[in-house]
Amino acid sequence: MKSKFNIIRIPLILINLIISIYMIISINKLNVIPMKYFIIGIGILAVINILLIILLLLKNIIFKIIGVILSIILIAASLFGLPYINNTNDFLDKSFNNIQKEISTYNLIVLNSSNYTSKEELENKKIGYLTETNDALAKLNEAIKTENEEYEDIFELYDALLDKKVEAILMDESIIDVIADEKRDIEKNIKVLYSFDLETIIEKEKKEEEKVLRPINIYISGSDSRSNNIQNKSRSDVNMVVTINPNTNEILLTSIPRDYYVLVHGQTGLKDKLTHSGIYGLDVSAATIEDLFDIKIDYSIKLGFNAVEEVVDLVGGIDVESDITFNSYHIKGWVVKKGINHFDGKQALAYARERYAYASGDRHRIQNQQQVLEATMKKVLSNKSLLLKYDSLLNSLGNLYRTDIPREVITEYVKKQLNDGKSWTFTSQWVDGKGASLNTHTAPQYKRYVMIPYEEDVEEASAKIKELIEKK
Repeated sequence: MKSKFNIIRIPLILINLIISIYMIISINKLNVIPMKYFIIGIGILAVINILLIILLLLKNIIFKIIGVILSIILIAASLFGLPYINNTNDFLDKSFNNIQKEISTYNLIVLNSSNYTSKEELENKKIGYLTETNDALAKLNEAIKTENEEYEDIFELYDALLDKKVEAILMDESIIDVIADEKRDIEKNIKVLYSFDLETIIEKEKKEEEKVLRPINIYISGSDSRSNNIQNKSRSDVNMVVTINPNTNEILLTSIPRDYYVLVHGQTGLKDKLTHSGIYGLDVSAATIEDLFDIKIDYSIKLGFNAVEEVVDLVGGIDVESDITFNSYHIKGWVVKKGINHFDGKQALAYARERYAYASGDRHRIQNQQQVLEATMKKVLSNKSLLLKYDSLLNSLGNLYRTDIPREVITEYVKKQLNDGKSWTFTSQWVDGKGASLNTHTAPQYKRYVMIPYEEDVEEASAKIKELIEKK
Protein backbone atom coordinates (compact mmCIF):
# COMPACT_ATOMS: atom_id res chain seq x y z
CA MET A 1 0.00 0.00 0.00
CA LYS A 2 2.80 2.38 0.96
CA SER A 3 4.67 1.71 -2.26
CA LYS A 4 1.54 2.50 -4.32
CA PHE A 5 1.18 5.85 -2.58
CA ASN A 6 4.87 6.53 -3.11
CA ILE A 7 4.41 5.96 -6.85
CA ILE A 8 1.41 8.29 -7.32
CA ARG A 9 2.12 11.11 -4.86
CA ILE A 10 4.80 12.88 -6.92
CA PRO A 11 2.71 12.81 -10.15
CA LEU A 12 -0.29 14.10 -8.18
CA ILE A 13 1.77 16.97 -6.76
CA LEU A 14 3.08 17.89 -10.25
CA ILE A 15 -0.37 17.63 -11.90
CA ASN A 16 -1.92 19.87 -9.26
CA LEU A 17 0.85 22.45 -9.59
CA ILE A 18 0.60 22.49 -13.40
CA ILE A 19 -3.20 22.76 -13.39
CA SER A 20 -3.15 25.48 -10.74
CA ILE A 21 -0.61 27.55 -12.69
CA TYR A 22 -2.62 27.09 -15.90
CA MET A 23 -5.80 28.10 -14.04
CA ILE A 24 -4.14 31.31 -12.80
CA ILE A 25 -2.89 32.16 -16.30
CA SER A 26 -6.34 31.53 -17.84
CA ILE A 27 -8.17 33.62 -15.24
CA ASN A 28 -5.66 36.41 -15.65
CA LYS A 29 -6.26 36.38 -19.41
CA LEU A 30 -10.01 36.43 -18.83
CA ASN A 31 -9.49 39.75 -16.99
CA VAL A 32 -12.91 40.08 -15.39
CA ILE A 33 -12.00 39.28 -11.76
CA PRO A 34 -11.15 42.35 -9.65
CA MET A 35 -7.49 42.35 -8.54
CA LYS A 36 -8.25 41.88 -4.83
CA TYR A 37 -10.30 38.75 -5.58
CA PHE A 38 -7.70 37.52 -8.04
CA ILE A 39 -4.94 37.81 -5.42
CA ILE A 40 -7.13 36.07 -2.82
CA GLY A 41 -7.78 33.28 -5.35
CA ILE A 42 -4.05 32.84 -5.98
CA GLY A 43 -3.45 32.71 -2.24
CA ILE A 44 -6.12 30.05 -1.72
CA LEU A 45 -4.70 27.91 -4.54
CA ALA A 46 -1.20 28.28 -3.11
CA VAL A 47 -2.35 27.25 0.38
CA ILE A 48 -4.26 24.24 -1.03
CA ASN A 49 -1.21 23.09 -3.03
CA ILE A 50 1.13 23.49 -0.05
CA LEU A 51 -1.32 21.57 2.15
CA LEU A 52 -1.59 18.78 -0.45
CA ILE A 53 2.21 18.53 -0.76
CA ILE A 54 2.55 18.26 3.01
CA LEU A 55 -0.20 15.63 3.27
CA LEU A 56 1.21 13.56 0.41
CA LEU A 57 4.78 13.67 1.74
CA LEU A 58 3.91 12.73 5.32
CA LYS A 59 4.64 9.17 6.37
CA ASN A 60 1.26 8.66 8.05
CA ILE A 61 -0.93 6.57 5.75
CA ILE A 62 -4.15 8.36 6.82
CA PHE A 63 -2.74 11.76 5.84
CA LYS A 64 -1.58 10.31 2.52
CA ILE A 65 -5.08 9.00 1.77
CA ILE A 66 -6.57 12.39 2.64
CA GLY A 67 -3.98 14.05 0.38
CA VAL A 68 -4.79 11.74 -2.55
CA ILE A 69 -8.55 12.31 -2.16
CA LEU A 70 -8.13 16.10 -1.96
CA SER A 71 -5.77 16.03 -4.97
CA ILE A 72 -8.31 14.14 -7.06
CA ILE A 73 -11.06 16.58 -6.00
CA LEU A 74 -8.88 19.58 -6.95
CA ILE A 75 -7.97 18.05 -10.32
CA ALA A 76 -11.63 17.22 -11.06
CA ALA A 77 -12.78 20.72 -10.08
CA SER A 78 -10.05 22.29 -12.22
CA LEU A 79 -10.87 20.13 -15.23
CA PHE A 80 -14.52 21.12 -14.85
CA GLY A 81 -13.77 24.85 -14.54
CA LEU A 82 -11.01 25.27 -17.14
CA PRO A 83 -13.18 24.57 -20.22
CA TYR A 84 -15.65 27.20 -18.98
CA ILE A 85 -12.85 29.76 -18.55
CA ASN A 86 -11.30 28.96 -21.93
CA ASN A 87 -14.66 29.00 -23.72
CA THR A 88 -15.41 32.37 -22.13
CA ASN A 89 -12.06 33.72 -23.32
CA ASP A 90 -12.77 32.48 -26.83
CA PHE A 91 -16.23 34.01 -26.72
CA LEU A 92 -14.94 37.40 -25.60
CA ASP A 93 -12.38 37.38 -28.39
CA LYS A 94 -15.02 36.63 -31.02
CA SER A 95 -18.05 38.49 -29.70
CA PHE A 96 -16.74 42.01 -29.19
CA ASN A 97 -15.43 44.30 -31.85
CA ASN A 98 -17.10 41.80 -34.17
CA ILE A 99 -18.05 44.18 -36.98
CA GLN A 100 -15.56 43.13 -39.60
CA LYS A 101 -17.88 43.83 -42.50
CA GLU A 102 -21.32 45.02 -43.52
CA ILE A 103 -23.27 43.48 -46.36
CA SER A 104 -25.63 44.99 -48.92
CA THR A 105 -27.83 42.37 -50.56
CA TYR A 106 -29.02 43.38 -54.01
CA ASN A 107 -31.99 41.76 -55.72
CA LEU A 108 -32.82 41.62 -59.40
CA ILE A 109 -36.60 42.01 -59.31
CA VAL A 110 -39.33 41.44 -61.90
CA LEU A 111 -43.11 41.56 -61.76
CA ASN A 112 -44.66 38.49 -60.22
CA SER A 113 -46.95 38.26 -63.23
CA SER A 114 -44.05 38.14 -65.69
CA ASN A 115 -42.81 34.98 -67.41
CA TYR A 116 -39.17 35.55 -66.44
CA THR A 117 -37.66 32.66 -64.47
CA SER A 118 -33.90 33.37 -64.61
CA LYS A 119 -31.53 36.30 -64.86
CA GLU A 120 -30.25 35.05 -68.23
CA GLU A 121 -33.64 35.82 -69.77
CA LEU A 122 -33.01 39.51 -69.02
CA GLU A 123 -29.93 39.64 -71.26
CA ASN A 124 -30.01 42.95 -73.21
CA LYS A 125 -33.29 43.95 -71.54
CA LYS A 126 -33.88 47.33 -69.88
CA ILE A 127 -33.08 47.34 -66.15
CA GLY A 128 -33.90 50.20 -63.76
CA TYR A 129 -31.50 51.09 -60.96
CA LEU A 130 -30.95 53.81 -58.36
CA THR A 131 -28.31 56.50 -58.73
CA GLU A 132 -26.30 55.29 -55.74
CA THR A 133 -26.05 51.64 -56.87
CA ASN A 134 -23.42 51.88 -59.61
CA ASP A 135 -21.15 49.28 -57.96
CA ALA A 136 -24.02 46.81 -57.76
CA LEU A 137 -24.95 47.44 -61.38
CA ALA A 138 -21.35 46.78 -62.44
CA LYS A 139 -21.38 43.45 -60.58
CA LEU A 140 -24.70 42.47 -62.17
CA ASN A 141 -23.29 43.27 -65.61
CA GLU A 142 -20.49 40.80 -64.97
CA ALA A 143 -23.19 38.11 -64.97
CA ILE A 144 -25.48 39.48 -67.71
CA LYS A 145 -25.37 42.46 -70.07
CA THR A 146 -28.34 44.80 -69.76
CA GLU A 147 -29.57 48.17 -70.92
CA ASN A 148 -29.72 50.39 -67.86
CA GLU A 149 -31.95 53.30 -66.87
CA GLU A 150 -31.11 55.42 -63.85
CA TYR A 151 -33.64 56.67 -61.27
CA GLU A 152 -33.04 58.81 -58.20
CA ASP A 153 -36.35 58.15 -56.42
CA ILE A 154 -37.10 54.71 -54.93
CA PHE A 155 -40.83 55.01 -55.60
CA GLU A 156 -40.27 56.20 -59.14
CA LEU A 157 -38.08 53.12 -59.68
CA TYR A 158 -40.76 50.80 -58.31
CA ASP A 159 -43.47 52.51 -60.36
CA ALA A 160 -41.33 52.10 -63.50
CA LEU A 161 -41.48 48.34 -62.93
CA LEU A 162 -45.24 48.38 -62.28
CA ASP A 163 -45.85 50.47 -65.42
CA LYS A 164 -43.56 48.15 -67.43
CA LYS A 165 -41.22 50.97 -68.43
CA VAL A 166 -38.43 48.56 -67.50
CA GLU A 167 -38.35 44.77 -67.49
CA ALA A 168 -36.67 44.52 -64.11
CA ILE A 169 -35.17 46.64 -61.35
CA LEU A 170 -31.98 46.26 -59.32
CA MET A 171 -32.62 47.15 -55.70
CA ASP A 172 -30.94 46.87 -52.31
CA GLU A 173 -33.03 44.55 -50.13
CA SER A 174 -33.30 47.21 -47.42
CA ILE A 175 -35.03 49.54 -49.91
CA ILE A 176 -37.85 47.01 -50.28
CA ASP A 177 -38.58 47.51 -46.56
CA VAL A 178 -38.73 51.29 -47.11
CA ILE A 179 -41.17 50.97 -50.02
CA ALA A 180 -43.28 48.46 -48.07
CA ASP A 181 -43.98 51.17 -45.47
CA GLU A 182 -46.06 53.00 -48.06
CA LYS A 183 -47.02 50.26 -50.52
CA ARG A 184 -47.84 47.14 -48.54
CA ASP A 185 -48.72 45.09 -51.61
CA ILE A 186 -45.13 45.13 -52.91
CA GLU A 187 -44.50 41.54 -51.79
CA LYS A 188 -47.42 40.30 -53.90
CA ASN A 189 -46.32 42.29 -56.94
CA ILE A 190 -42.69 41.23 -57.25
CA LYS A 191 -40.43 38.20 -57.40
CA VAL A 192 -36.67 37.99 -57.05
CA LEU A 193 -34.77 36.29 -59.87
CA TYR A 194 -31.24 36.77 -58.63
CA SER A 195 -29.45 38.04 -55.52
CA PHE A 196 -25.86 38.88 -54.70
CA ASP A 197 -23.94 40.57 -51.90
CA LEU A 198 -21.57 43.51 -51.82
CA GLU A 199 -19.31 43.61 -48.76
CA THR A 200 -17.87 46.66 -47.04
CA ILE A 201 -14.83 45.88 -44.86
CA ILE A 202 -14.79 47.84 -41.59
CA GLU A 203 -11.55 48.66 -39.85
CA LYS A 204 -11.50 50.37 -36.47
CA GLU A 205 -8.35 51.66 -34.84
CA LYS A 206 -7.57 50.33 -31.37
CA LYS A 207 -7.06 53.05 -28.75
CA GLU A 208 -5.23 52.96 -25.43
CA GLU A 209 -8.19 54.68 -23.76
CA GLU A 210 -10.20 51.48 -24.26
CA LYS A 211 -8.33 49.98 -21.30
CA VAL A 212 -9.45 52.83 -19.03
CA LEU A 213 -12.83 52.83 -17.29
CA ARG A 214 -14.40 56.10 -18.44
CA PRO A 215 -17.78 57.62 -19.35
CA ILE A 216 -18.95 56.57 -22.81
CA ASN A 217 -21.79 57.05 -25.29
CA ILE A 218 -23.08 53.89 -26.97
CA TYR A 219 -25.40 54.12 -29.96
CA ILE A 220 -27.98 51.33 -30.13
CA SER A 221 -29.54 50.63 -33.51
CA GLY A 222 -32.48 48.24 -33.65
CA SER A 223 -33.15 46.51 -36.95
CA ASP A 224 -36.44 44.92 -37.99
CA SER A 225 -34.99 43.83 -41.32
CA ARG A 226 -36.40 41.00 -43.45
CA SER A 227 -32.87 39.60 -43.50
CA ASN A 228 -31.84 37.20 -40.72
CA ASN A 229 -28.23 38.28 -41.16
CA ILE A 230 -27.49 41.15 -38.78
CA GLN A 231 -24.47 42.04 -40.94
CA ASN A 232 -26.82 43.25 -43.67
CA LYS A 233 -27.29 46.99 -43.94
CA SER A 234 -30.84 47.84 -42.97
CA ARG A 235 -33.10 50.57 -41.68
CA SER A 236 -32.54 51.66 -38.11
CA ASP A 237 -36.01 51.37 -36.57
CA VAL A 238 -34.82 51.91 -32.99
CA ASN A 239 -32.33 54.68 -32.28
CA MET A 240 -31.03 55.20 -28.77
CA VAL A 241 -27.96 56.71 -27.14
CA VAL A 242 -26.92 55.05 -23.88
CA THR A 243 -24.68 57.35 -21.84
CA ILE A 244 -22.81 55.48 -19.09
CA ASN A 245 -20.79 57.16 -16.35
CA PRO A 246 -18.93 54.66 -14.12
CA ASN A 247 -17.76 57.49 -11.85
CA THR A 248 -21.31 58.22 -10.69
CA ASN A 249 -23.02 54.91 -11.55
CA GLU A 250 -25.50 56.74 -13.75
CA ILE A 251 -27.00 55.65 -17.07
CA LEU A 252 -28.95 58.02 -19.32
CA LEU A 253 -31.12 56.65 -22.13
CA THR A 254 -31.85 59.08 -24.98
CA SER A 255 -34.30 57.95 -27.66
CA ILE A 256 -34.81 59.49 -31.08
CA PRO A 257 -37.90 58.86 -33.26
CA ARG A 258 -37.24 56.79 -36.37
CA ASP A 259 -38.98 59.40 -38.56
CA TYR A 260 -36.82 62.32 -37.35
CA TYR A 261 -36.07 64.54 -40.37
CA VAL A 262 -32.28 64.86 -40.39
CA LEU A 263 -29.41 65.31 -42.82
CA VAL A 264 -27.88 61.87 -43.21
CA HIS A 265 -24.14 62.07 -42.57
CA GLY A 266 -22.12 62.13 -45.78
CA GLN A 267 -25.18 62.83 -47.96
CA THR A 268 -26.09 66.12 -49.59
CA GLY A 269 -29.34 67.68 -50.69
CA LEU A 270 -32.60 66.76 -48.99
CA LYS A 271 -32.88 65.53 -45.44
CA ASP A 272 -34.30 62.08 -44.75
CA LYS A 273 -35.86 59.97 -42.03
CA LEU A 274 -33.31 58.91 -39.43
CA THR A 275 -34.29 55.27 -39.95
CA HIS A 276 -33.02 55.46 -43.56
CA SER A 277 -29.50 56.32 -42.41
CA GLY A 278 -29.05 52.63 -41.59
CA ILE A 279 -29.24 51.79 -45.28
CA TYR A 280 -25.79 53.38 -45.65
CA GLY A 281 -24.32 51.46 -42.71
CA LEU A 282 -24.13 51.49 -38.91
CA ASP A 283 -21.26 53.98 -38.93
CA VAL A 284 -23.37 56.45 -40.96
CA SER A 285 -26.26 56.14 -38.50
CA ALA A 286 -23.89 56.76 -35.58
CA ALA A 287 -22.32 59.77 -37.33
CA THR A 288 -25.79 61.16 -38.08
CA ILE A 289 -26.61 60.98 -34.35
CA GLU A 290 -23.29 62.71 -33.58
CA ASP A 291 -24.21 65.52 -35.99
CA LEU A 292 -27.69 65.85 -34.48
CA PHE A 293 -26.61 66.16 -30.84
CA ASP A 294 -23.08 67.50 -31.30
CA ILE A 295 -21.66 64.63 -29.24
CA LYS A 296 -19.14 61.83 -29.69
CA ILE A 297 -20.44 58.29 -30.11
CA ASP A 298 -17.76 56.00 -28.70
CA TYR A 299 -19.24 52.66 -29.73
CA SER A 300 -22.25 51.21 -31.52
CA ILE A 301 -24.40 48.10 -31.19
CA LYS A 302 -26.74 46.82 -33.86
CA LEU A 303 -29.43 44.47 -32.60
CA GLY A 304 -31.98 42.37 -34.40
CA PHE A 305 -35.35 42.72 -32.71
CA ASN A 306 -35.29 39.02 -31.80
CA ALA A 307 -32.29 39.72 -29.55
CA VAL A 308 -34.69 41.34 -27.07
CA GLU A 309 -36.62 38.10 -26.78
CA GLU A 310 -33.46 36.03 -26.26
CA VAL A 311 -31.97 38.22 -23.52
CA VAL A 312 -35.18 38.77 -21.56
CA ASP A 313 -35.79 35.02 -21.43
CA LEU A 314 -32.22 34.41 -20.27
CA VAL A 315 -32.54 36.81 -17.32
CA GLY A 316 -35.82 35.17 -16.28
CA GLY A 317 -38.21 37.83 -17.57
CA ILE A 318 -38.65 41.46 -16.57
CA ASP A 319 -41.21 43.57 -14.70
CA VAL A 320 -42.53 46.63 -16.55
CA GLU A 321 -45.24 49.12 -15.59
CA SER A 322 -47.77 49.94 -18.32
CA ASP A 323 -49.72 53.18 -18.10
CA ILE A 324 -52.78 51.73 -19.86
CA THR A 325 -54.54 48.43 -20.52
CA PHE A 326 -54.49 47.35 -24.16
CA ASN A 327 -54.77 44.39 -26.52
CA SER A 328 -51.40 43.61 -28.06
CA TYR A 329 -51.16 44.12 -31.82
CA HIS A 330 -48.24 41.67 -32.15
CA ILE A 331 -49.55 38.81 -29.93
CA LYS A 332 -53.18 38.17 -30.75
CA GLY A 333 -55.33 37.59 -27.68
CA TRP A 334 -52.73 38.87 -25.20
CA VAL A 335 -53.74 41.78 -22.97
CA VAL A 336 -51.27 44.11 -21.27
CA LYS A 337 -52.78 45.36 -18.02
CA LYS A 338 -52.35 48.80 -16.52
CA GLY A 339 -49.75 48.59 -13.77
CA ILE A 340 -46.90 46.12 -13.25
CA ASN A 341 -46.66 43.27 -15.77
CA HIS A 342 -44.15 40.41 -15.82
CA PHE A 343 -42.99 39.83 -19.40
CA ASP A 344 -41.20 36.90 -20.94
CA GLY A 345 -39.05 37.53 -24.01
CA LYS A 346 -41.83 37.33 -26.59
CA GLN A 347 -44.07 39.62 -24.56
CA ALA A 348 -41.28 42.14 -23.91
CA LEU A 349 -40.57 42.36 -27.64
CA ALA A 350 -44.26 42.86 -28.46
CA TYR A 351 -44.51 45.60 -25.81
CA ALA A 352 -41.40 47.33 -27.17
CA ARG A 353 -42.88 47.31 -30.68
CA GLU A 354 -46.40 48.44 -29.72
CA ARG A 355 -47.60 51.73 -31.19
CA TYR A 356 -51.17 51.14 -32.36
CA ALA A 357 -52.54 51.10 -28.80
CA TYR A 358 -51.43 54.68 -28.20
CA ALA A 359 -52.74 57.97 -29.52
CA SER A 360 -49.15 59.26 -29.74
CA GLY A 361 -48.03 56.18 -31.72
CA ASP A 362 -44.26 56.06 -32.20
CA ARG A 363 -43.67 58.60 -29.43
CA HIS A 364 -45.08 56.21 -26.84
CA ARG A 365 -43.31 53.23 -28.42
CA ILE A 366 -40.04 54.99 -27.61
CA GLN A 367 -41.00 55.07 -23.93
CA ASN A 368 -41.83 51.36 -24.04
CA GLN A 369 -38.46 50.56 -25.61
CA GLN A 370 -36.69 52.50 -22.86
CA GLN A 371 -38.68 50.65 -20.18
CA VAL A 372 -37.72 47.26 -21.62
CA LEU A 373 -34.04 48.16 -21.98
CA GLU A 374 -33.86 49.68 -18.49
CA ALA A 375 -35.63 46.71 -16.86
CA THR A 376 -33.29 44.26 -18.60
CA MET A 377 -30.14 46.19 -17.69
CA LYS A 378 -31.25 46.51 -14.06
CA LYS A 379 -31.89 42.77 -13.88
CA VAL A 380 -28.38 42.04 -15.15
CA LEU A 381 -26.55 44.67 -13.10
CA SER A 382 -28.31 43.87 -9.83
CA ASN A 383 -27.59 40.15 -9.96
CA LYS A 384 -23.95 39.11 -9.63
CA SER A 385 -24.74 35.51 -10.55
CA LEU A 386 -25.99 36.73 -13.93
CA LEU A 387 -22.85 38.77 -14.45
CA LEU A 388 -20.72 35.74 -13.73
CA LYS A 389 -22.39 33.93 -16.63
CA TYR A 390 -22.38 36.95 -18.92
CA ASP A 391 -20.81 34.75 -21.59
CA SER A 392 -24.03 32.73 -21.78
CA LEU A 393 -26.02 35.96 -21.72
CA LEU A 394 -24.29 37.32 -24.79
CA ASN A 395 -23.82 33.96 -26.48
CA SER A 396 -27.59 33.60 -26.58
CA LEU A 397 -27.68 36.46 -29.07
CA GLY A 398 -25.69 34.49 -31.64
CA ASN A 399 -25.87 36.37 -34.93
CA LEU A 400 -28.47 38.79 -33.59
CA TYR A 401 -26.02 41.56 -32.74
CA ARG A 402 -22.87 43.27 -33.96
CA THR A 403 -20.76 45.77 -32.05
CA ASP A 404 -17.48 47.65 -32.25
CA ILE A 405 -17.10 47.62 -28.45
CA PRO A 406 -13.73 45.99 -27.61
CA ARG A 407 -13.55 43.24 -25.00
CA GLU A 408 -11.31 45.48 -22.87
CA VAL A 409 -14.17 47.91 -22.31
CA ILE A 410 -16.60 45.15 -21.33
CA THR A 411 -14.16 43.47 -18.94
CA GLU A 412 -13.38 46.76 -17.20
CA TYR A 413 -17.08 47.39 -16.58
CA VAL A 414 -17.65 43.80 -15.40
CA LYS A 415 -14.70 44.06 -12.99
CA LYS A 416 -16.08 47.31 -11.59
CA GLN A 417 -19.51 45.78 -11.01
CA LEU A 418 -18.10 42.65 -9.37
CA ASN A 419 -15.82 44.78 -7.25
CA ASP A 420 -18.25 47.30 -5.78
CA GLY A 421 -21.67 45.83 -6.59
CA LYS A 422 -23.23 49.29 -6.49
CA SER A 423 -26.65 49.86 -8.03
CA TRP A 424 -27.03 52.12 -11.04
CA THR A 425 -29.33 55.10 -11.43
CA PHE A 426 -31.28 55.20 -14.69
CA THR A 427 -32.83 58.29 -16.26
CA SER A 428 -34.57 58.56 -19.60
CA GLN A 429 -35.26 61.28 -22.12
CA TRP A 430 -36.52 61.47 -25.66
CA VAL A 431 -36.75 64.17 -28.27
CA ASP A 432 -39.97 65.12 -30.01
CA GLY A 433 -40.96 66.94 -33.14
CA LYS A 434 -43.76 68.05 -35.43
CA GLY A 435 -45.26 65.79 -38.09
CA ALA A 436 -45.07 66.91 -41.70
CA SER A 437 -45.27 65.56 -45.25
CA LEU A 438 -42.01 66.30 -47.09
CA ASN A 439 -39.73 65.03 -49.82
CA THR A 440 -36.78 62.96 -48.63
CA HIS A 441 -33.32 62.02 -49.86
CA THR A 442 -34.45 58.47 -50.70
CA ALA A 443 -37.65 59.69 -52.38
CA PRO A 444 -37.07 63.27 -53.62
CA GLN A 445 -40.19 63.24 -55.83
CA TYR A 446 -42.54 61.67 -53.30
CA LYS A 447 -43.85 63.31 -50.12
CA ARG A 448 -43.74 61.15 -47.02
CA TYR A 449 -44.48 61.50 -43.34
CA VAL A 450 -41.51 62.84 -41.38
CA MET A 451 -41.01 64.40 -37.96
CA ILE A 452 -39.36 67.82 -37.93
CA PRO A 453 -37.20 68.02 -34.76
CA TYR A 454 -38.02 70.51 -32.03
CA GLU A 455 -34.70 72.31 -31.76
CA GLU A 456 -35.17 73.03 -28.06
CA ASP A 457 -35.66 69.29 -27.40
CA VAL A 458 -32.47 68.44 -29.26
CA GLU A 459 -30.47 71.14 -27.46
CA GLU A 460 -31.76 70.08 -24.03
CA ALA A 461 -31.06 66.39 -24.70
CA SER A 462 -27.57 67.21 -25.96
CA ALA A 463 -26.84 69.25 -22.83
CA LYS A 464 -27.88 66.38 -20.53
CA ILE A 465 -25.70 63.89 -22.40
CA LYS A 466 -22.68 66.20 -22.22
CA GLU A 467 -23.30 66.94 -18.54
CA LEU A 468 -23.31 63.24 -17.61
CA ILE A 469 -20.21 62.51 -19.69
CA GLU A 470 -18.29 65.26 -17.87
CA LYS A 471 -19.37 64.27 -14.32
CA LYS A 472 -16.52 63.19 -12.04
